[in-house]
Amino acid sequence: MNHVKWLIPLLAGLFFGLSQAQTNQYAIEGRVTYAASYNLGRWEGANTSVRGTVRWNSQTGEASGQVCVELGRFDSGNALRDADARGVFDVNRFPQSCLEVERLVQTGEDAVLSGTLEISGTRRAVRISGKLTREGNTYRFAGGFNTSFSEWKLNPPSLLFLRVNDPVEVRLEARAVLR
Repeated sequence: MNHVKWLIPLLAGLFFGLSQAQTNQYAIEGRVTYAASYNLGRWEGANTSVRGTVRWNSQTGEASGQVCVELGRFDSGNALRDADARGVFDVNRFPQSCLEVERLVQTGEDAVLSGTLEISGTRRAVRISGKLTREGNTYRFAGGFNTSFSEWKLNPPSLLFLRVNDPVEVRLEARAVLR
């Protein structure tokens, strides 16, 4: 009977330790690309300023943290188009777009990242479907979603009086390093 007195606290401590070990904190870095079009063509722009910190429990999918991108750093290869986009995003008032991460659910390599994204003062729930691969203590996520300017209460940018079409394809490539 004496062994039961120490066994219960030991098992409780072990269970508590294992449940706590499931949630890890990761430093996030990466890039966002977008593909857009207008009546005369299509182009892509990229931004490598993705940074943030996320806590993730791989067993439950629960996540928390924030991943941001500097809106003024998108580069489409056309200075006039990029300047117009900075105006559309009103980067002087809203220099960053941030994703408040809420869940990351993985099934094999398939994964869905869910959270609330804020762009230029408008917040919306988003789901980013993609692939999540593990490399030691590092994860790589590559996924995307389609969106429209009207969803964010933005007027589409224009190039030489031609408006950008909806939808815009957004892709996220991120590397999560265990802290």
